[in-house]
Amino acid sequence: MKTVSLLRGGLWITYATFVTRIFVFLSNLVLARLLQPSDFGVIGIAYVFWSFFTLFTQDTAGAFIIYKGVDNPKYVNTTYTISLGVGLGLGLLMAISSPWVASFFNEPALVGILIVFAFNLLLSSATYVYSGVMTRRMQYQALANISLANSITRLLCTTGAALLGLGYWSFVIGDTISWIVNALLTRYYSRHRFRLQIDPEIRSEVLTFCFGSVGASLGFYLSFNADNFTVGKVLGNASLGYYNLAYQLSMTLSGISSALLNQLGMPVFAQLPIDKQENALFKVVEQIAFLTAPIYALIFLILDPSVVTLIFGSQWIPICTVLPGLLFYAYFRVVNSPLYSMLVAKGRPDLNARVSLQIAPLAVLSFIAGAYQGGIIGVSIAVAAVLGILWTLYYWWIACKHLHWSMSRFLRPCFIPILLSIPGLAISFHLPFIVKPFTFLFAYLVCIQVVAPQQIVQYQALIHKLYDRLFH
Repeated sequence: MKTVSLLRGGLWITYATFVTRIFVFLSNLVLARLLQPSDFGVIGIAYVFWSFFTLFTQDTAGAFIIYKGVDNPKYVNTTYTISLGVGLGLGLLMAISSPWVASFFNEPALVGILIVFAFNLLLSSATYVYSGVMTRRMQYQALANISLANSITRLLCTTGAALLGLGYWSFVIGDTISWIVNALLTRYYSRHRFRLQIDPEIRSEVLTFCFGSVGASLGFYLSFNADNFTVGKVLGNASLGYYNLAYQLSMTLSGISSALLNQLGMPVFAQLPIDKQENALFKVVEQIAFLTAPIYALIFLILDPSVVTLIFGSQWIPICTVLPGLLFYAYFRVVNSPLYSMLVAKGRPDLNARVSLQIAPLAVLSFIAGAYQGGIIGVSIAVAAVLGILWTLYYWWIACKHLHWSMSRFLRPCFIPILLSIPGLAISFHLPFIVKPFTFLFAYLVCIQVVAPQQIVQYQALIHKLYDRLFH
C-alpha cells in the first residue's frame, strides 16, 4: 500500500471529520444563542437512548465488511440483510418504549422525539453498511464529500428550525434530514447493489463478529453515556444542558481522531503483516499522544469564563467547571482509539467488549457518587479517573496480554506527554490571555527536547518527507 495513497486518504478523512466538527460547533454556537440550557437537556436525554440503540448498528455490520472485504457477495449480502433486520426491529422497540422513557424522565416530548429517531435508526442501519463498503474500498474523497453535504444540511436545518422557534425539535429536524441525505448519498457513491439474502453458512460468522462488536459497544455505551443519564436524572435538565455542551466541546478532537482511525486505520491495520502490526500501532499511539496532549492543554487554557461568555453567552459559564475533567478524559480516549481499531482489524472485537463491559459497572457507580457529592463537577472528576486513567491501564493490559505485546512500551507514550504538559500549564495559567498559548507551547517543546528529543527529530524528518513527496 503506497504511502502517498495513505497520505491522501488520511487527508481526506481528516478534512471530512474536521469540517463535520466545525459545522457541529457552529450549530451548537447558534443554538446556544437561540435555545435554553433546558432544551439541550431534553435532547441530551433523547441522544442517550439514540446512542443505546445505534450501538447495535454502528461499528458492527460495517466493521465486518471492512474486516472481511467486499469480494464475496454472500458475506456482503448476508451482512446487509442482517443489518436491515436489526435496524427495523430496534426501530420498533424504540418507538414502543418511548412512552416509558418519557414517563421516567417526566418529559412528554420524548415520545415524539424517539419515534422520529426510530425512523432514523432504520436509515442508519443501511447507511453504515454502505459506508463500510466505501471505507474498505478507500473511497475517502467521496466519504469526505458526503460528510460535508450532511454537515451543511444539518447546520441549515437546525438553525432554520431554531429561528422559527421550534426549540429542541430543531435538533430532531436537522438530524432526520441529515440521515436521509446520508443514506441516499452513500447508496449512490458506493455503487454496490445489495440483495436481501442470508446464507446459512455465513450467518453464524457474521453474527459472532457483530455480537462481539455489540458487546464492546454496549460497554462503551454504559460507560460513555451513563454520565449524561446520571446528570439528567439526578441533577435535572439544566445541569445536563451545561454538561452536554461541555462534553461536545471536549470530544471534538477525539471524534476526529476516532473517525480517522476507524476509516483509515482499520483497513490499513487489517492488511498489514502480523509481524508489523505491533510496531505500527506503537508509532501511531506515540505520535497521536505527543501531538494531542498540548492541544487539549491549550483548549483548557483558552476556554475561560470570558471566552465562554463571548462565544456562547454568560448563561453557559458553568461549563468551565467541568471542562478540565472532560478534557483529561478526552485525551485518553484519543490515545486509546488506535488500539480499538487494531483489535477490530485483527478480528478481536471481543477484547474491546470484555474491557468495556467490565469497567462499565464501576463507571456507573462512580458517576452516581460524583453527582451526589459534587454535582456536574463530581461527575467530570469521575469520568477523568475511571474512563481516563483506569480504562487506559486495564485496556492496554488486557490487549497486550492476549496479543503477547509489551504493555510498558505502549503506556509510556500514553502518559509521558501529559507529564510534559504540566510545567507549561503551571507557568502560563495566570499569565495574560494573549501570551498563554505561546508560553505553554514554548515550555512544552523545551520539555520534549529534554525528555524525548527523538520526537523533535522525528517531526523534522516527517516534515521533510512530506514536503518531498508533495512538491517533488
